[in-house]
Amino acid sequence: MPVQLYKTLLLVGLLGVPLVVFRAACAQAPRETGEFTVDDLVAQALVDNPDLQATQVEVDAAHGRLLQAGLRPNPMLDLGVQKNVTGPDHNLTASVIVPLDLNGRKAGRVGVAAGELEMKRAQVAVRARRLRAEVRLKAGELLAAQRNLHFTEELLQVNRDALGLLRTRVSQGAAPPLEENLLRVEVNRLEASRRRLASQVEVLTLQLKTLVGLEPEAPLALRGDLRPAPVALNLNEGLTQALAARSDLLVARAEVAMAAAMIQKEQAEGRWDASVNVGYMRQDFGYDLRGLTASGGTQPIQDVFHYVGAGVSITLPVRNQNQGNIAAALASTTAAQRRLAFVTLMIRQEVTAAFLQSEATQRALDIYTQGVREVARQNLEVVRQTYELGRTSLLDLIAEQRRYIDIETGYTEVLKQAYDAVVDIERVVGTLER
Repeated sequence: MPVQLYKTLLLVGLLGVPLVVFRAACAQAPRETGEFTVDDLVAQALVDNPDLQATQVEVDAAHGRLLQAGLRPNPMLDLGVQKNVTGPDHNLTASVIVPLDLNGRKAGRVGVAAGELEMKRAQVAVRARRLRAEVRLKAGELLAAQRNLHFTEELLQVNRDALGLLRTRVSQGAAPPLEENLLRVEVNRLEASRRRLASQVEVLTLQLKTLVGLEPEAPLALRGDLRPAPVALNLNEGLTQALAARSDLLVARAEVAMAAAMIQKEQAEGRWDASVNVGYMRQDFGYDLRGLTASGGTQPIQDVFHYVGAGVSITLPVRNQNQGNIAAALASTTAAQRRLAFVTLMIRQEVTAAFLQSEATQRALDIYTQGVREVARQNLEVVRQTYELGRTSLLDLIAEQRRYIDIETGYTEVLKQAYDAVVDIERVVGTLER
């Protein structure tokens, strides 16, 4: 073996095992580990959500209808037998009838089926866009509940520690028993809030599992926070993108195209059509008499005759020119065009409202970030130190702590609103569809 090849194999042998282990560790799916980011949940939902899967199956059904629409009508074989009940005569007939499917009938069927297929594909995109937004919004609710639960648990632990110290002081006569009772009430109140928030987290987790397509007993730990991602588009760019390729707009356009194809189909069905038939008849015919042969003998007067024929059957649209179905198709086209105009108007309204909402929530978030939360935290710390120095009452500390809880809860709500506003922009613009 060449030395260089031997060295290469040795290097692969030494590095191969750790490399395989590293790749296996990196390839662990979030579904197996139970830890998900919001993007992981969205990807999981697009694969396992049963409702989306049902919508995707409808595309396969539309493929089948398109295949069927392109097939020509089957020929028909007509067989018949006739027997003379009073004599030896009998006939055998066989004919083949081939419908010609003329005047654009096949093109009309194919046009309608192709339009339906495009509409079903666009409907899948609509459902996927909505599912992405639903998963992100539900994940935002869970992240908000987890944040409230986290700072409630922190406050509960601080108050439990303070209650332990205060109980010691009361037992030593350094503090009145009333303060211990007041703080115990506050601890119990925080414990009740913690349990309520923990239950809310569990319920939201179950709801998120349903959207994603996970079983209720499957592990799910959501990682991330509510800080909204920056919006990469302005209002005009968002309107341009939404009006160019948003999936529900594509559905409306496909519906208009399908309605126009339906008009062509119904008009083709109202034109003349024809069928070609080719037949063969074998006739065994005779009389109940005997005739003379060339040699002077007698024989029955009977013989077998063979006939071959062809013909054309033409459907004449004299009375029924499919006028009713054509009128219905024209009305459906008008309705589809008006729905397209409504969807366009609705998209413009949704995009404008989403950007306005995002700007408002961002201003509120800036106020909380710059002038509320830090001041509230400092106020609580000052009041706590003042109480420890004996210069204020426990009731003042409890009141300030409750104000701090209200502010943190309000901040969570504003964070959630800003998060939802970004998701809503992605939904109405259509950036979630890529």
